[in-house]
Amino acid sequence: MFMSKLLIFKVGKSKYACNIKDVDRIIKYENLTYVPSKQVSFEGFYNHEGRVIKIFNMSKRLGVEDDTPIKSTNRKIIIVKDGNVLVGIVVDEVLEVFNYGDQNNKIKDNKEKLNTFKDKDKYIDLHYVKDMILLNGEIVIYISITKIIAIELEESDL
Repeated sequence: MFMSKLLIFKVGKSKYACNIKDVDRIIKYENLTYVPSKQVSFEGFYNHEGRVIKIFNMSKRLGVEDDTPIKSTNRKIIIVKDGNVLVGIVVDEVLEVFNYGDQNNKIKDNKEKLNTFKDKDKYIDLHYVKDMILLNGEIVIYISITKIIAIELEESDL
């Protein structure tokens, strides 16, 4: 069976996952240069090994209540690579790396459930949702981090 590794992280009270292949590294949430922007999810810039990269806040992008204190020691920046582009996303906590593909962790008929949500709930944006996973009795939303980054960069005014 095909297995891929997913990075599990928290944004607000919800758990999300992205493919570990899209992650360059994980760093502490510190030393950001904040810049005023019209884009709600834009957080600022970070000097990453001599490269200035844009940082976006996942709680704002996903519309999740951000109740984590700004100085939280758990808060991290996941540096995502999409081709030659590096972009950072702020998450509240990085939890673990998980082997995805085990049928025991699949939610039965999850693709049908996702399509049902998409058709009936105008508040749920499933454009970048790939799957729902059951992990230790909790639902984890598997997202396409590269789709989110593409949207962020397209909307970026900087």
